[in-house]
Amino acid sequence: MLLQKKWLLLLPATLAVSWAAIFIRFSDAPSNAIAFYRMLFAVVLLSPFAVTIYRNQFREFTSKVFWISALAGFILGWHFFFWIKSLDYTSISSSVILVSTQPIFMTLMASMFLKEKAGMRGTVAIILAIIGTAFIAGFDFLSEKDYLWGDILALIGTLMAAVYLFLGRVVRSKVSFFPYLFTVYGLATLTLGTILLVSGELIQSYRPINYFYFFLLALVPTIIGHSLYNYAMRHVKAYKVGLSLVGEPILASIWAIFIFAEYPSIGTIIGGILIISALILVFSEKGQ
Repeated sequence: MLLQKKWLLLLPATLAVSWAAIFIRFSDAPSNAIAFYRMLFAVVLLSPFAVTIYRNQFREFTSKVFWISALAGFILGWHFFFWIKSLDYTSISSSVILVSTQPIFMTLMASMFLKEKAGMRGTVAIILAIIGTAFIAGFDFLSEKDYLWGDILALIGTLMAAVYLFLGRVVRSKVSFFPYLFTVYGLATLTLGTILLVSGELIQSYRPINYFYFFLLALVPTIIGHSLYNYAMRHVKAYKVGLSLVGEPILASIWAIFIFAEYPSIGTIIGGILIISALILVFSEKGQ
């Protein structure tokens, strides 16, 4: 049944990804370290497969495809740097809702660089997303100025994620999924490790419980969540995968309420409704 209805894989994927912000909030390590160890542990967990069953697939790389993949990994590292840093300043609900706007940025980039027309739905979605973002940022600025800085960091991280996904779209048909994923994660780890080295935090140690949270971040939202999403993209219609992404900010906000008693502001609720409506518009369009 599961193999016949592969869209069911989107349910555990969304559930897994929704825990990322929660695990990050549990950790008391610096955001730089959380981002680095999340990716490092993911690479370590994937390494046995890279040197065994998927080893020959790395030969598919051409020089051009490899360097585009490496660039995608570099940008992915900065995405995690900015997004995880945003959780130091703003609420979980605001951060995850803002980061969920990455498909809107993707729509804009596809229109600019691939000459794909956004259409009426895409245009309305972009306007709704902008208004929703303004609601979140505006209310956060009125309530706590640090929240606004967190919102800005989340949006920068969102832009980085959109560029990473855009580059992946450019090369995904030219190399198998696993070598691309492993290369991207590896370069993201190298990028984040360099940031830690420059900041002087690379050799610091943290409470043992933090390494448990790093491991959970690598295993649950990164390897399980993102891998299932990427697998589903090959077998499920794109709009169904896209609609499932809407579940992440909703679930993450629910976990934040029950675990941290962190309730979204009225601005986040209004902005979130507008942004989620924009995403539904984008992904429910026929022909995707």
